[in-house]
Amino acid sequence: MSFCRALGAALLLSLPSVLQAAEPAHVAAAERFLQLAHADQLATPVYAQVQQAFAQRFAEGGGAGREALLESYQAKANAALDSRISWKELKPQMLALYTDTFSQQELEELIRFYQSPLGAKVLQKMPMLSAESARVTQERVLEVAPEVNRLLNQMSAELAPKSAEEPVR
Repeated sequence: MSFCRALGAALLLSLPSVLQAAEPAHVAAAERFLQLAHADQLATPVYAQVQQAFAQRFAEGGGAGREALLESYQAKANAALDSRISWKELKPQMLALYTDTFSQQELEELIRFYQSPLGAKVLQKMPMLSAESARVTQERVLEVAPEVNRLLNQMSAELAPKSAEEPVR
């Protein structure tokens, strides 16, 4: 077994003890916060993207009339995703993440905030804001990419060995 696999296995095996180290009330506060934040739906966009990828590949592959094949592979993909990113699989790690990051008091303050009208609005609007922020950032990255690539190429040219006629110092 490789070192990375052994380390990963050790970390996964220690996860329940990490949760046990946190006070039950602290873990309960983290769980209440995650429920309020609809954390159980974190993976939903991933499922949708995978389903769309299969549908696109199916259409590109001329699968018309063979929808049962698409559905079969989409179900297999869902099962693969479920084994790794279902809420049942993610929840222990999310609880550990939040109890390690926030004190019980901080979680209770977050809960109070997100139960307020403004907090509820933040929760409702955050997915759209995050997606739009990512879109705007991606547009800007695409705008600057040619300049960054030109600079990378310039640097590579300066780092490249000079022609054979020049003596190497």
